[in-house]
Amino acid sequence: MRRRPTRTVFLRGAGKALLLVHLLREKVLSLVVSTSRGKAHRLCSGAAARQARHASEAGLREIAGAYQEMTPLTLRLLVIDDHCVPGTLDRDLFAPRRPAYKVRCRIRLTAYYTSCLPPGDTIDAILTAGDRPLSPIPFMHGHDGTGTELVPGPPGDRVRAGHVLDRDHPGRTLPEPEEEHRVYRRVHEPPHATVAGIRHQHGVVYRLTLPADDYYRVPRRP
Repeated sequence: MRRRPTRTVFLRGAGKALLLVHLLREKVLSLVVSTSRGKAHRLCSGAAARQARHASEAGLREIAGAYQEMTPLTLRLLVIDDHCVPGTLDRDLFAPRRPAYKVRCRIRLTAYYTSCLPPGDTIDAILTAGDRPLSPIPFMHGHDGTGTELVPGPPGDRVRAGHVLDRDHPGRTLPEPEEEHRVYRRVHEPPHATVAGIRHQHGVVYRLTLPADDYYRVPRRP
């Protein structure tokens, strides 16, 4: 039987030891620089976070309300998802990278409406409202959001300035809001409203998704 060279066995053993040391180092570094869930929750529940959250949500609600006030749309359901993410160790090519923040929070609002007018007339009224000077509605005649911008977000009929507006179509209706299991806070108004129930009672459903707002961040000291 041919014996394995001692040098090869030694190098393999040394390689495994170095790999183990590297993994242990990264584990310790991750524990030191990453924000624990408990600390992240305390930061998200603090006065500064609550104040920023309230201001951000109020601004998004105001925009959603403008669609109801300025167009034939009637607001039927409001869903607000509030995400807070603790800072964790990341990698930059082959080197570990410390997180730039202890915690980061962002909020997203999705509004569901119905209209007393047919879809064509409803869309035209929305574009007319967007034509007004200083209108918070970015959709307008000539810039109706149909294929004019490449903005990240859910697929929709119209996308402009981060606003995504879509609606029920024959054979393709809007789904229920997705369940967010890792969300910090969810608002569902009214609590028991469903998209299917709104559709059954009021007809075609329109969905407006506003761009997420990064409203709070606690930087990490160098």
